[in-house]
Amino acid sequence: MLVGLLVSWHGGGIAGTASWPEQQAVFIAWNANFAALPPSLWSAITLLGDSTVLMPMLALFVLGRPRIWAAVLASVPAGALLSTSVKHWAGVPRPAAVLDQTWFNLIGPALHHNSFPSGHTISAFAAAAAVLATFVGRPQRGRDWVLIACGVLTATVIALSRVAVGAHWPLDLAAGAAIGWLAGLSGAALARHPGWWHWLFFGAGRPAAGAGLILWGVLLWLRPHQTLICAAVLGVAGLSAVVAGFSLLTAGRSRSTLPASATADSSVREASVASGRPSGS
Repeated sequence: MLVGLLVSWHGGGIAGTASWPEQQAVFIAWNANFAALPPSLWSAITLLGDSTVLMPMLALFVLGRPRIWAAVLASVPAGALLSTSVKHWAGVPRPAAVLDQTWFNLIGPALHHNSFPSGHTISAFAAAAAVLATFVGRPQRGRDWVLIACGVLTATVIALSRVAVGAHWPLDLAAGAAIGWLAGLSGAALARHPGWWHWLFFGAGRPAAGAGLILWGVLLWLRPHQTLICAAVLGVAGLSAVVAGFSLLTAGRSRSTLPASATADSSVREASVASGRPSGS
């Protein structure tokens, strides 16, 4: 809504936001201030907004709280659809296409098209919303609010890294955060129906899911990188995916053979933990 009001006030449509003097000034100021931190650090932080890295990084939830990773997984369709469609509809040029590159710090390749909204920000906030809505549910205790603050802060830092590397305008981050949060909530809602992810993690889909995660992890290990800290991020994400994949292949059979009543009771307990209410057992 805020973006819409600003566009109406300035005129020129969404694509014209890249020419707003106020947005350019804020971008240049933020980008200059963020340059106080090493470029390699910003490269690693922004890498966490890549959904192909962030999702396997969170795959370890499969070991103890599979519903959380199911929520993250289920947030992908809405996030990807909205990101792709809005980017092509808006057609906002990126900073490198509008500003002289000597005016700001550019880390990584110069990108020129489809700036609005930020896809990395969508991924970060979708993951945060999916995890928090599933794990915390309705916050009732101080610890719940601390977890929410940590999740939102982490997603915000990943979003700001897109300005730090010179890839996005500030409004791209605001729109990406809103879209990502909605996508994450949609994933959490879909994860409340355990049939599909029980099939994927504990049923007939388990071998394919396990093998897919292992392959995903190996591909991350083989992915080219420019700095040691980026290599560390890819290494940890790959390891998480491989461990989760082997867990599904080797330990999932005992869970999948549980009687239906035990499986249903497990779902009730997970829902109770997510909502903060006792399960009655």
